[in-house]
Amino acid sequence: MRVFILFLTCLMAPEAFSQHLFSFGIKGGVPLTDPVSSTTFNGIDTTMHVYSNSKNYLIGPMVELNLPLGLAVEADALFRPLNLSTDTQVIPTSTVTHASINVSSMEFPILLKAHLFRAPVVQPYVEAGPAFRYVASPFPYFSNKGFALGGGVDLRIPLVKISPELRYSRWGADSANPQLNVSLPPSSRNQVELLIRISF
Repeated sequence: MRVFILFLTCLMAPEAFSQHLFSFGIKGGVPLTDPVSSTTFNGIDTTMHVYSNSKNYLIGPMVELNLPLGLAVEADALFRPLNLSTDTQVIPTSTVTHASINVSSMEFPILLKAHLFRAPVVQPYVEAGPAFRYVASPFPYFSNKGFALGGGVDLRIPLVKISPELRYSRWGADSANPQLNVSLPPSSRNQVELLIRISF
């Protein structure tokens, strides 16, 4: 019983609440890799090259639960447009028809973070955990789960915390393409993103 009371006393000490239990903010950045693998489909009288013409951006809210021993759990909800560009050539002509669309997707990583050391201003960290996503048509066959890991630095300035980071995501294998009459490319399972977070 004494041990339990001592434990509660430590938790209720002012030092234990020197950090907010929860942090809220916004995270955004740019992908450094393409969402689809560049692929060429050869038909009877056509050649179709499918690829990503733009890497676009990521942005969304985040929440972090601060734990003892320099640990934390962060959850993000990141909106990311996925670009699909198609160059179609009808053989034997040399004319190429170009088309490009952006497909909506949402990424939901849940990451355990460990700070390497606690300094007043600069606090480097590493992170790892599962990641989930929703991808709209025409990419519903993209894997909706994977694993993410990364690292960054918390820069503490008055009132806010700014955290640049580099994150790697490894997505699972695509499911069978349900659109059998459409030539669609496989996903790029390895994704790298440069992100920055502003939290309070």
